[in-house]
Amino acid sequence: MTIKQENVGGLLRLSIGPKVNWLGLFTALAVILIVSGVGFGPAWEGLVLTFNTGRSPGGFVLGIIACAAIDLFLIYGILLNLAGTELILVSSKDLETRFLICGFVRSQRSFPNSTVEKLRYEQWPGPRGAGMQSAIRFDCVGETVTFARNVTEAESADVIGRMREVYAFPIQEPPEEGSSPAVTHW
Repeated sequence: MTIKQENVGGLLRLSIGPKVNWLGLFTALAVILIVSGVGFGPAWEGLVLTFNTGRSPGGFVLGIIACAAIDLFLIYGILLNLAGTELILVSSKDLETRFLICGFVRSQRSFPNSTVEKLRYEQWPGPRGAGMQSAIRFDCVGETVTFARNVTEAESADVIGRMREVYAFPIQEPPEEGSSPAVTHW
């Protein structure tokens, strides 16, 4: 994963580049080809036939729209995989996270630094068969905020260290020896 750093007048700008999932990319491309061949071809031929015979084209038009929607969703996933970057902006007052696709902002959140608590790297089991997930997390007014997904522990330590150079964010204390991380409160 690529992490680029810029310091501009007291503002830390961290850009975390995409971590390409090649299996997901090839699967999405294969599904696009299948949907296009199995869905668009027959729907288009049926639409032309209905115009020639004077029947109602509604079902075929809906089929074309459904295939186009599936293809657009998959293309969005491909763009997200290949060109999605996360931008973390840290100033002395605010922490802002932005997720960009091809330079366009998909989502943006801003947090006053005074509300950021327990800045940490975490790993947790993902959905069935997905393996372990990892990211940098913090608590903010009763909500857990996650960013920089799929970074390694070393990369997250570097990112957190850079962030704490700008503002002394409180970090989560390491668990005591002998305590179970699964049990938090009794």
